[in-house]
Amino acid sequence: MVRTRRSPTSKRNENLIIMVFVSLLSFYAGSLFSMQASMTTTANCPTVSLSVSNDHSITEELSEKSAESDDNNMKNGRFPETVHRFATGMSRINKDEFTNRFEMGVPVDQSKPGEEEVLLLYSSERALTKKKKAEVTGLVPIPRLSVEDATENCEEMHIVLTDHTNRKQCVALVPQYESFHIQKWMRVDGQGGKMDATEDLRHVSRGYQSNGREKFRPPEPKHTRRFWEMLMPYIQNIDKVLDKLRPLVEKVAKNNQLVVMVCNKGQSELLMNFVCSLKARGLDYSQVLLFATDVETKELAESMGVTAFYDEINFESMPSDAAKGYGDRRFVAMMLAKVFCVQLVSMLGYDFLFQDVDIVWYKNPFEYFDKNPQFDIYFQDDGAHSTRYAPYSANSGFYYVRHNDRTQFFLTAILMAGDLVIKTDSHQQALIAALSEHASLYGLKVKIMSRDAEEFPGGYQFHQKTGKYMRKFYRKELHPYIFHMSWTTNKDNKFLFLQQMGEWYLDDKCIQKTVDEIGAASDLQTECCHAEPIVVCHYRDKPSIVPCHDSPPIDKDKPSWWDTPVLPVNY
Repeated sequence: MVRTRRSPTSKRNENLIIMVFVSLLSFYAGSLFSMQASMTTTANCPTVSLSVSNDHSITEELSEKSAESDDNNMKNGRFPETVHRFATGMSRINKDEFTNRFEMGVPVDQSKPGEEEVLLLYSSERALTKKKKAEVTGLVPIPRLSVEDATENCEEMHIVLTDHTNRKQCVALVPQYESFHIQKWMRVDGQGGKMDATEDLRHVSRGYQSNGREKFRPPEPKHTRRFWEMLMPYIQNIDKVLDKLRPLVEKVAKNNQLVVMVCNKGQSELLMNFVCSLKARGLDYSQVLLFATDVETKELAESMGVTAFYDEINFESMPSDAAKGYGDRRFVAMMLAKVFCVQLVSMLGYDFLFQDVDIVWYKNPFEYFDKNPQFDIYFQDDGAHSTRYAPYSANSGFYYVRHNDRTQFFLTAILMAGDLVIKTDSHQQALIAALSEHASLYGLKVKIMSRDAEEFPGGYQFHQKTGKYMRKFYRKELHPYIFHMSWTTNKDNKFLFLQQMGEWYLDDKCIQKTVDEIGAASDLQTECCHAEPIVVCHYRDKPSIVPCHDSPPIDKDKPSWWDTPVLPVNY
């Protein structure tokens, strides 16, 4: 939702509310009730009502009286007098023009036929544009206006992001004490279950699916108690930890900025490869502060020339081995470590870039954020534009935070949602839910760096079926800041993908070894880092810097990525 400040001279009874419907896949935000029906359209629904009365005879009588007056009312304009207090006219605006003018922060899907325009609904005659006023309010086709003309008299604007997959969805605007959340209704029985056209519309959560599955369930007491056990020492020792951390942050920060990373021994080769890749490209890593969750990783980082912090109070019980897959016990523990560390840095008053260890830089990303100061917090686009991550689809493994009251409270809210992190096996869902609420309630300025832009690619681009991004990347037509090997099951595959991508710089003898085992405590960079990438083919059906025709596919019977025809898609 984007909400512009109302003129101070406006009176309460002269509020101008303009509802804007923007077609973005599965993204919802705004102030209306959303009703979804599987087997019927609005025209086929016997009733679509939010009435508190169950007396169907009253409903039918009111509907008949309303229908009798509609013909006379409609003669005077597009909308009848019965809705004239919140709907007086309508116009159309080019979607790209609208979203470029009003930066909503969400990753805007590219326009396609049938979803190229925005519908703008005017709630008052005073809000109507002066141009084509007769067309805006009349019975002629809805006029298309420029974004400036269409919004010239809007004192407030509510933006609603609605589904555009052409499913049988109805949208109801209810004149009422306004809400800044959407209600979702579906045809299901009172006990849940699959969508059923014979059932009444009932209120469900936004994560309820047509197959009856529920994506969003609250944490159980066992999750909350488990988190309390972890949170107690953190809160009791917060000042002691901050005092220990402060001099390290002061040491690495430049212009009040630093890079924050978290790593355990199980992921240490990814951390070391990151440092080696920076060295190979001549990029500065002096602003990196690593939160090591075990002593071995702290020693490795410091021997690689990276400033490291180990908090034995909060990290002593953290697992030191790598997660076997997304969402397992080790993975969730590391997610909570990520929540702790960013909240600590924020409390010290610094701007920071948080990033996972499975990342390589091509140029310093601070350059991008310094040139774009208008947002509080920036996220890489995860790429999965699903209901679970709506409306932001933020990747919690690469984001930049400017310190202020809004971001500090946001990070504290994530900390306090640790039981949800445990319940959902990831802090991404908890983070995105908090983003939506804090953007609406506190005006947190959020920006998702779109998956359709070139600057911050990741696993979404690597695994694209079309291969369009990676082909342009290898032709040097794109110039990103970083690459994030996300969307990958485990550490082993990250290593293999980075190798054949031409982004692996760490010698094999240094993988999963301690400082003592490597035997070069004073200078691991010289001992472990290669000046040129170590390129090895592993899978023929994944992007590679050189053809890997003779390698097996990771997905059964898939052809070579290099042999796949390039689709005629303009990136």
